Amino acid sequence: MLNNFDFDFNNDKKKEKKPKKIYSNIIEINNRDDNNYNYSRDNNDNGAENFCSIIITKLKIWFSSITFIVRIIVVISMMFWMLDLITINYMTFCLSNAPYYTIGYFQIWRLITGNLITTGLFNLLFAIIFWVSDGMIVEKQQGSVKYLIFFLMHSTIIQIIYSLLYFFFRGISEKPKEIYSSGLWCYIICEVTINCLVTPNNKIYLLCIPYAIKAKFFPILILLIFFIFGGFELGMLVGVIYGFLYGSFLKRYLIISDDTFMRLENGVFSTISNLGGFVKMSEVSTSEKQPFIGNFTQNNNEQNDSESFSDDSDSNNFQNKLRRFSPFTGKGITLGTDKH
Repeated sequence: MLNNFDFDFNNDKKKEKKPKKIYSNIIEINNRDDNNYNYSRDNNDNGAENFCSIIITKLKIWFSSITFIVRIIVVISMMFWMLDLITINYMTFCLSNAPYYTIGYFQIWRLITGNLITTGLFNLLFAIIFWVSDGMIVEKQQGSVKYLIFFLMHSTIIQIIYSLLYFFFRGISEKPKEIYSSGLWCYIICEVTINCLVTPNNKIYLLCIPYAIKAKFFPILILLIFFIFGGFELGMLVGVIYGFLYGSFLKRYLIISDDTFMRLENGVFSTISNLGGFVKMSEVSTSEKQPFIGNFTQNNNEQNDSESFSDDSDSNNFQNKLRRFSPFTGKGITLGTDKH
């Protein structure tokens, strides 16, 4: 009986130990799930960090590849936009070309800073995306000093014409807060106009438009598109007008010799001429691909060496047109030659 009792007692102990074992298994399973959760969470965190690091690395590579003057213009424009956002449009009030202050109070710095202050993020990003690659090519073709001088000259003259037109038609007796000119697009569309007038009769295909237009009408078409989607803007209209004036006859008078640019490079700009991205006059490359604003200005020798395309064959193949020209990327081609 005692043995049986002991046997039964031992069985009871064994039965009592089983829940502990089950409980320990549950703890192990929970610990294993927690470890898997922590591991997956770590993987997700590492994936997000890797994605962000890749984006930052690519932005650094892109930024370091930009030529010197274009980089400076982009940095100043972005800095002014961020300050304007922080100060709630105070930078626009101080730096935009408002004729009331530019003429009435002789705040002439607005003629220069007006081209660098942008009122909207979308406007700024749109300008940077569609201009930086082409501006880099133009700077490589002309040199950093020459590109800077022409940027300052063209953009300042545009703002002067804007102020004079406003003064002539409206006067400065009133103080309209909404009348001002700002942003890079006034200069960009001016440069598009100047380069299109180099070969005004070349054929151009715009995206999703199956019909060719002459280069001299292309800036007007771009201006109309901007007016339709963004409303009338006097600064852009002035940019196109000045581009036509410069391309027609002003370029004969607004001439600066290469010797002057060399003296400026060796003198005033000698301290920055060795910085990254600076293009010296001796390093100017004439073999660079034509940018969007000048990709319709290839000379006749280049056109004779390249494959020729007739208007009839192009009209029968709309897909080829879209493939041959991608706007704002510098990948357009010249179709046909000038016929004067």
